[in-house]
Amino acid sequence: MSNQEVRQWYLSQVSKIPLLNDEWTRLGMSVQRRARRAWELRHDARLETRKMMENPKEVKLLQDRDMKLYDSADGPSFEFLVDKAGRLGLKGDKMYEAIIADSFTTNADVDKKFGA
Repeated sequence: MSNQEVRQWYLSQVSKIPLLNDEWTRLGMSVQRRARRAWELRHDARLETRKMMENPKEVKLLQDRDMKLYDSADGPSFEFLVDKAGRLGLKGDKMYEAIIADSFTTNADVDKKFGA
């Protein structure tokens, strides 16, 4: 698969999160659990996408970017996102709702770089 095809696959995975969140809400799942599930889906899609990429140098660029931003080559941990939301002044459910909302918002510069 080309990088463009891989990025499209990633975007399609991430785009499912809002509908899944709606379903989880209907099922009565707590906002904290929904936030963790949304984070897991995006995190797993990120790792799977990198496995599908053909050029290891481009994977390394993404890992280096993530290391710089999140102190992890695999992107932000759930705890990192909770801490970030707290630093922004969010508390309780609002913190977890923000994590959910961010879970399906991708980086426009990365999307553009990889042809999405």
